[in-house]
Amino acid sequence: MGAFARLWIGWCEYPVYWWNEVRAVPAFALRDGINPYPRLGEGPLTTWIYGPVSIFVNFPATFAYTPLSAVQIGFVINALIVILPLAVIFFGSAELRARGRLACVFALSLSILLVSRFHFTLQVPDHTAIACGLLSFWCLARRSEPSGAQITIVAGLAVLAIWSKQIAVFLPAAHLGFLLLSGNHAAVRRYLVWFALFNVIAITGFIMMFGSANLWLNLVEIPGRLGWSDFASRLAFRKWALLGQVAPSVGLFFLWRLRRWPARDRESGRLFQLGALAYLAMLPIGLVAFFKVGGDTNLLHSWDYLMPACVLLWLGSDRPFSVSKVRLLVAAGFCLAICRSELATLPEWPFTQRFDFAAGLTARYPHAIWFPQNPLITYYADHRLWHTEDGVSTRYLAGYGVRKADFQRYLPPDLQAIAYPSVNTSPFSLPLLPEFSEETRIPYWMIYTRPSSNAHSTNPRHEPSNK
Repeated sequence: MGAFARLWIGWCEYPVYWWNEVRAVPAFALRDGINPYPRLGEGPLTTWIYGPVSIFVNFPATFAYTPLSAVQIGFVINALIVILPLAVIFFGSAELRARGRLACVFALSLSILLVSRFHFTLQVPDHTAIACGLLSFWCLARRSEPSGAQITIVAGLAVLAIWSKQIAVFLPAAHLGFLLLSGNHAAVRRYLVWFALFNVIAITGFIMMFGSANLWLNLVEIPGRLGWSDFASRLAFRKWALLGQVAPSVGLFFLWRLRRWPARDRESGRLFQLGALAYLAMLPIGLVAFFKVGGDTNLLHSWDYLMPACVLLWLGSDRPFSVSKVRLLVAAGFCLAICRSELATLPEWPFTQRFDFAAGLTARYPHAIWFPQNPLITYYADHRLWHTEDGVSTRYLAGYGVRKADFQRYLPPDLQAIAYPSVNTSPFSLPLLPEFSEETRIPYWMIYTRPSSNAHSTNPRHEPSNK
């Protein structure tokens, strides 16, 4: 019930976050033949500075008929990416199946409660990278001696993870560490050969599709130029998330000191060792990225790799029935306790009303309203992609200016109004269009228009200067 409640919360809250529309835009760009990795001076600008794998994952959402249905399809895709790798592990575990199918369901339910709630309310490319990483770990853990075919699959999944999110470049360290500790040097050589081969194939294919200069700018230069966030504010507003990721280090340390480290003779022990290696490999870079501009979800990788291994080890161990009952109760009580606040206030219905108001606006004023933070609403109204505000601000934060001519080239040509969610108190793009200074608040939206007396002098059809 707790797991279903968390999924319901995700379904209800997912349409609220403009972030999820922004993350779906590159798939729409790809379908329309637009390069989702624009170079300087090109556009439209999006915030996509991640690998292209998640663009293809989101492609089914482009067949939706309305912006709301596209967002809801995005939720289904995102939820499946989070849940399916966990289901593969728990329902594929011989140790759990020996206790009955209900044990597999219970383990999956606990995992849904133990991941961050934002896994189901926000879509990020990290989820695809983590999914590929978890599946690669399960391929290695299923047998005491992985076959050559399994090593090849693991190498391919590692490449997919890296081309989903750049931070996953540290994931192969866990694979290689696990294989080296087993003394299987032939498997290490096979892994390295296939990893290199799959990377060459991926690089060649993506360069042919998107261009080498486009990929380098958006995947390397822009992320590298993003500055540091304010440390104090990050710690103040996200201290519990930070503590939740770092705290497992204490448990791992005591397991090692007390010589209670799980052995490799069981699949749960092998998966735990892989999860621990991934945790150690990903935590340092995740902590660094956490304090950069953006970077909130980079911290999730370490815990998401370790958590399924802990659940399997806790529930799958062969212990007397009385001990197992206590373990089940402790696990269920702990998971429900940490989720108590969100489970106590379940929404009655999905928060989709703002889409209805936006549809009325675009129907009344076709091709005249720009939704800077809600690009899918504009796309379905104009049947074209325009700038996404987050993409403009990302270029700005990376130190790349946007010329006025380049900026206005990817705005509605008959622009008469700018619509922001009413909760937005600091619209970034508004200073770039200072003539839109008159505010009108309606349900769910704040509309900015030109003052009536200046309508002629600020006609958006006038030729923009290059200043």
